[in-house]
Amino acid sequence: MRSLAVIFLLLAACGPRVVETRRQPPSRPADARPTWVKEGIVMAGNWEPLTFIRRRGGHPVADEENWPLERTEQAARGLAEAGVNLVITNLHKGFGLKTEAEDIAATRRFVEFAHRHGVRVGGYVGATMMYETFFREQPEARDWVQVDEWGRPFYYGHNIQQTFRYVACRNNPGYHDFILRVLELGVRDLKLDLIHFDQMEAWAEPYSCRCTYCRDLFRKFLERRYPPGQRAPRFGFEPLEGLGPPPFDHIEGPPIRLPSLVNPLMQEWALFRMEQVARNFAAYDAYLYALNPEVALEGNPNLDLATNRGFTRGVDAAQLLEHGDIVWSEDPHDARWTDDGRLISKIRAFKAARIMGKSVFVYTGGRYGPPEELSPAHLRIAEAMAFNDMNIGMVGDVAPGGIRLSAHARLYIDFFLSHRAMLKDTVPVPEVAVLRSLPSTEFRPASAIPGAILFEQALIQNQIPFDIVFDRHLADLRRYRVLVLANQDALSDLALDQIRAFVSQGGGLVATGASSLYTDWLLERSRFGLAELFGLDRPPPPGTPNAPLRRQHGAGRVVYIPRIEPAAEPPPAQMSYAFGSEYWKLPRNGSDLIEAVLWAGAHRPVHNAPASLAVEVVRQRATGRLLLHLVNYNHSRPAENLHVAWRLPRDVAVSRVVIESPEQAGPRELDLSVRQGVAHFRVPSVAVYAVVRLEGDSK
Repeated sequence: MRSLAVIFLLLAACGPRVVETRRQPPSRPADARPTWVKEGIVMAGNWEPLTFIRRRGGHPVADEENWPLERTEQAARGLAEAGVNLVITNLHKGFGLKTEAEDIAATRRFVEFAHRHGVRVGGYVGATMMYETFFREQPEARDWVQVDEWGRPFYYGHNIQQTFRYVACRNNPGYHDFILRVLELGVRDLKLDLIHFDQMEAWAEPYSCRCTYCRDLFRKFLERRYPPGQRAPRFGFEPLEGLGPPPFDHIEGPPIRLPSLVNPLMQEWALFRMEQVARNFAAYDAYLYALNPEVALEGNPNLDLATNRGFTRGVDAAQLLEHGDIVWSEDPHDARWTDDGRLISKIRAFKAARIMGKSVFVYTGGRYGPPEELSPAHLRIAEAMAFNDMNIGMVGDVAPGGIRLSAHARLYIDFFLSHRAMLKDTVPVPEVAVLRSLPSTEFRPASAIPGAILFEQALIQNQIPFDIVFDRHLADLRRYRVLVLANQDALSDLALDQIRAFVSQGGGLVATGASSLYTDWLLERSRFGLAELFGLDRPPPPGTPNAPLRRQHGAGRVVYIPRIEPAAEPPPAQMSYAFGSEYWKLPRNGSDLIEAVLWAGAHRPVHNAPASLAVEVVRQRATGRLLLHLVNYNHSRPAENLHVAWRLPRDVAVSRVVIESPEQAGPRELDLSVRQGVAHFRVPSVAVYAVVRLEGDSK
């Protein structure tokens, strides 16, 4: 017999709106984020409702048998005992609140069990509508479907059997109001601690919505960006009435085989989609803040800096990550070391989120992660400890008894939890910034993405810490000594002025390829936008020796390198671009790239290390303590006898160095020598992970 809570839910779902349509609540202040997300997250998940498991089909019989057992108090107790402090479970998949009522009631009971044992709970919200039931509950939802330029609806995916799922348009006010209703249910009724939005992205071109609302919003977007008098320079004429979402003349689906995106309307459509994805995420953030400021917001844009997801999926990390607390990355770059010398990692996703003050969920265990023999769970946890912000991701699936973890994974989880006071509240303090310019990566991806990836790969495998920065960060580069433009071809006039200012104030600049040759509209300049810094007007012609050009420019140093030389031929140019890890071999002129960064002003903190070792340097805000994270991706061969020569910040005095590791019995003090502001010490061995803390007083 159904509980009273379920009956109440059914009545609420089929009756009048519980929440009237409200004006947009005020945005969440930057300093009003939930504090618990920075205290150390160990997450597990079981977010599929039983209704979906059955409708999808093809599952093991045990999935149905285990489903209720995964939502018992015994399961909650087992999670807590294993160190899990957050679990994401089902809230609303898309069948409708009445159809999913029993699934939701199970979540309500489980939240009570989990909270009793100190485990927070997040609720999954999907982005599709299972029309067979949803349209019966919400007849008006037939107008909420994403449609193509011919008015045809989009299914969830291609070449899969889930054609019972239509994709909902988040720009539709009816669907938006329905989602706010779901949020109120999750926060006020179920008492959830986090809301997880899956598919926090647009559908891939050419499958992006052309519904009435999207068309109208796009027109208003153009009118806002280009007032009268500024339209003809962009589009060739002033009237905008005839403009709408551009067709790509591509019926069969991706990839879009354009080498670059020069059509102004296509560029604006891509920028519009990026803005709308971020605006919708911001609206959810504001509404959650109004409901309960301690409820966190998390979304899954599948953050992947090896692709141009701004164009394909509307995901501009710099805009999206202004809002929310956590994002997902399901990219395939799971931590491992390959026989041909490639260090595969999710470092880029972590860095992109961290520069915006956020962290990333990744699979560090469980059924959705890679095979253990390919990428061991403890290596993935080590990577997250070093590069993520107090979040070691999803360590496994909820099981009837709690969770199943390997002995190594438990060891690393225990280390993370027992060292939270040391690890939390830190900020990276590298000397190098690598720019990911939006018009470059999104509109000329076949140049900008391989250039950035390969330059970053050289930095990673040569133990030079760096930040990934976006266009907005060019306004204040004071914390860095060197800025890298790795084939960042398209730069605005404002960006050029900001880069010039950085160099004039003593900053170092390393640029490659056609960096600055194009405007942010992809119009080719007659000469480099930064020609006076590079000391030449245009890239040297093909066949010219690839010699770095070094020059002093005022107080700064500049190095221009004509080409980054890939060791593996990159994929052909197209607008649906992916530079997968199979191409991540160190560039043939990688030593030139590293020497350029060092000559321009950067410092290499770790010497004589194998290429399998990656490092991160951070500083704890409250104490000023410096930490050096060391991750050895070749887990079968320890990195030994590492010489550290770390240039210290001017306001730091170090008197003691201590190293700790999950595979080491307690902390160990290392011999320290400080000479001319550089801390020298040796690290005997790193099996997989170690963290070094430098102790002393701030000057």
